[in-house]
Amino acid sequence: MNDKETSDSSKVTTDPVFSAKLFTQRRTAKKLIEESRTDTDFLLFLSASVFITTLGLLMDNPIVIVGAMLVAPILFPILALGLGVVTSSGDAIKRAGRILGKTLMIGVGVSFVTAFLINASNFTEQLKLLTDPDLFLFFFISFAAGIIASFSWVKEDTALSLPGVAITVSLVPPLAAIGVSLALLSKALLVGSVLLFLINLLGVVLASTVVFSLFGFSNIRAYQDKKIHEEEEAREAAKLEKEKEAEPDPEDNPQPDA
Repeated sequence: MNDKETSDSSKVTTDPVFSAKLFTQRRTAKKLIEESRTDTDFLLFLSASVFITTLGLLMDNPIVIVGAMLVAPILFPILALGLGVVTSSGDAIKRAGRILGKTLMIGVGVSFVTAFLINASNFTEQLKLLTDPDLFLFFFISFAAGIIASFSWVKEDTALSLPGVAITVSLVPPLAAIGVSLALLSKALLVGSVLLFLINLLGVVLASTVVFSLFGFSNIRAYQDKKIHEEEEAREAAKLEKEKEAEPDPEDNPQPDA
């Protein structure tokens, strides 16, 4: 009996930590493209998250800020950028760059309007923390969080850790603080917030690049580009359909006989 158990246990093998089948790699790439798409849901969650975060900063309430970070979708395009770097896909990198640029503009706009409309004037403790952040420590925090986020994205059974990662990576607070700094005309807050946002962005991108490389994602560029092109074609088709629907029907406006 013991010999049989020993024989069975010797046959048990464990997969390497950083191993992903082609199906898993393609599923991950496809899901990242879908989740980072700037559709109505993405823009709604982004705007709501920045709005609530801005209120939390102005109220000096860290609990509100943490709650707002849970619904922010900003982590998805950053991971998509890291994947694009690994696959050396120019299309993926440009797509992620456009999405992040749009995210930055919308986030700053929402926070600026929010701070302006409520006539913000108090420099709270939460805002003071963003004027002179420890960039060195924040980089390592964002790098570690980026590793967990990328790993969880590939390994679906560990995806429950993503909400915690969203909180750890301080992306939304500095984004919201940029708009607040413009409303308060604070150069110190503006510089600190921009630097913190860029450092966190860099940390997550580098971490995701490392993890996706270890998982062997460099060989799925063709599949990734195919999905991006399909997305663009679908968007163009929807645009043409809307334009067609907006055009008046000739039968509704018959031309008078000459």
